[in-house]
Amino acid sequence: MGKKTSEKADDNLREFKVGDRVKVNMHRGRIVEAEVKAVVEKTPGVRLQVSFGNETALIYLWQVVERIRS
Repeated sequence: MGKKTSEKADDNLREFKVGDRVKVNMHRGRIVEAEVKAVVEKTPGVRLQVSFGNETALIYLWQVVERIRS
């Protein structure tokens, strides 16, 4: 039997934390290094607020290419 949706969301929340460095696919293959500023749980699922340079963005977990360091 699979996990319930809320259990999956809890796992995703534990996967990333504030301060983690990640590589993110922003748009049409544009990959940037970013820092997680917040982990946000919304109705459609968990999202991350990341900052890179002078910009911030709210991204989906599928946009994370790899974790650089925790």
